[in-house]
Amino acid sequence: MITHALLLVAVTTMSPYRPLPEDKSAADQSAPAQATRVALTTKSQPCDSAQGVAKLPFAHGHKFCSLDEYLAHLERRAAPIDQPWWRPVRPGVYEHVKRMPGAKREVATRAELMKRFGFTK
Repeated sequence: MITHALLLVAVTTMSPYRPLPEDKSAADQSAPAQATRVALTTKSQPCDSAQGVAKLPFAHGHKFCSLDEYLAHLERRAAPIDQPWWRPVRPGVYEHVKRMPGAKREVATRAELMKRFGFTK
């Protein structure tokens, strides 16, 4: 009985589907990767329920006040489990990362994403 309990604990703690930490340490990120993600990792003021944009793809029930918050959420939560997310390819331009066979490459500007998802900032 104890062996089964220990096995269960060992298997669940090693699961790749556990939540990722909110902030990565500086040692975990290379300088170029950190530079391209500065806009995505900045924290903004929390918004109230009337201001945030809800029902976004792969938002997992969260509401976001800005496009940066939403893109950071997708990178943190959707990307590790192979759900679609938007990767910055150069300043103001993003590539839709979809790990599906036959997925077509999609690139969008920041303004296009803001309009697409209903953000004003």
